Amino acid sequence: MLKKMNLPNKLTCLRIILVPIFVILMCLPEEINVTKYIALGIFVLAAVTDFLDGTISRKKGIVTNFGKIMDPLADKLLVSAGFIMLTGLQIIPAWITFIIIFRDFFVNALRMFAVGTDEDLAASLSGKIKTIFQLVGLVLALVGFAFGFEYNSYVDFINSYSVMKFFELFVNVFMSVSISAATVCSVWSLVDYFFKYKKHIDVEK
Repeated sequence: MLKKMNLPNKLTCLRIILVPIFVILMCLPEEINVTKYIALGIFVLAAVTDFLDGTISRKKGIVTNFGKIMDPLADKLLVSAGFIMLTGLQIIPAWITFIIIFRDFFVNALRMFAVGTDEDLAASLSGKIKTIFQLVGLVLALVGFAFGFEYNSYVDFINSYSVMKFFELFVNVFMSVSISAATVCSVWSLVDYFFKYKKHIDVEK
């Protein structure tokens, strides 16, 4: 099966495989400092595959049903893993993680109603923008975690900017802005997908 896959789909599968590796590394004792950097590298690599498979698909005109379904799933797995692990580290608030994951489950359910129809299952503009903000915010949060910033949590800079070093402040500010934008875009995307797929919801079948 793998030999028959095109390159974008192989990159999607690679991203899925990298998710549990990232989680395992994040769960290892913090005393093993090198694992933080490896986890950051794994997450960045997975995020890059997301960019590459979409770019290659558009450039070569490669569109498959496998890609339409599995690419968004791979994104959700990666993003959910990142938010859950960082919430456990008290870097990202639990309520934000709830919104992100709730949106992903709900949109996935909406997609199921459209399976077998002529509806385009590819990610919408709102979904793509949301994913970009999510990945940027998560990468910055993981950078702070890997480098052991003393102040490294959502909107930490509001109360601690006067004692932060420049790089630490930079990471915290842009992490908080990205995560905030991702949260807003998640709600926007949820509403967008609902109106896109609601015509396929049949409660009588």
